[in-house]
Amino acid sequence: MAPFRWEKFVLWLLLAAGLAVGVGQVAAWVGGYVRPVGLFSLLVGGILGGMLVGVIRLLDLAHRPTVLVGMVLAGLLCAASEHWGCYLHAQREYERLAAEWEVKIQGLAALSGQLGQAVQKQLPQPPGSLGRYLAGQLEQGRQIGPWLLQGRWVWISWLAEAGLTLGAAAVLVWATLRWPYCTGCESWYRTIRQGRLLPNDLARWAEVFEIPIRLPEAAGRFRAQFRLLQCVGQCTPGRIELVWETADGHLQTWQSQLDTAQRQKLDALWQSGLVEEEVSATIPPSGSAQERIAE
Repeated sequence: MAPFRWEKFVLWLLLAAGLAVGVGQVAAWVGGYVRPVGLFSLLVGGILGGMLVGVIRLLDLAHRPTVLVGMVLAGLLCAASEHWGCYLHAQREYERLAAEWEVKIQGLAALSGQLGQAVQKQLPQPPGSLGRYLAGQLEQGRQIGPWLLQGRWVWISWLAEAGLTLGAAAVLVWATLRWPYCTGCESWYRTIRQGRLLPNDLARWAEVFEIPIRLPEAAGRFRAQFRLLQCVGQCTPGRIELVWETADGHLQTWQSQLDTAQRQKLDALWQSGLVEEEVSATIPPSGSAQERIAE
């Protein structure tokens, strides 16, 4: 397990909180125009989760309790910020409406003072404080499809949306924590090499690493690709990932943590020119090897 670091803990909480507040404000603005039930909350959670993953990668953070605290905090702040954004929008809308009514009242008052006073009484009440605004929302109810939710059901709908947002973000974050991580230099493994393999190359690799492989008979259907990952400090020989098409047309993967002898054999294969290399030290380990295979 990765060690706890106070500096990473503080930075993680600050960055996660800031991103959550920003995402919540944007969600409140977009939700004023379009807000599909359920799907909108999942989309907000996906955006928040993607940003949190970027922070995790930036800080090389893998201490799971620390990540959990920041993720829950971000989910709560995102939901609260969205309600705060809706409140600010309602306040701006009231100010705009009040300005329009003021112009109309002045015109009517010039004709009849009593008529102007009567129209002024019809001006909607301001939202007041955030607490009064939320209380007004509970009283008015919330329309979701054909149903009008009122009272505690409005609270339940808000909690359900917050749960969907947090759940979507949690899926991305916990998937990130499954990536290879080095506790020696406290960094995520990064892709330092990847490329395609020809049938003869794959057969040689299978012999070196003792991988049971059945090559397809039709050469035109053959696809294979490798990826080598290593931490920033190069504390270990690295981790190799292979994906290839089996004889029956299915994709198969193989992954292994290399030892020193295997890494030396792999370097010898590269020096002999048996690898069609594509990328070096540019692609982060954000997906599985199977997702990297060329179509």
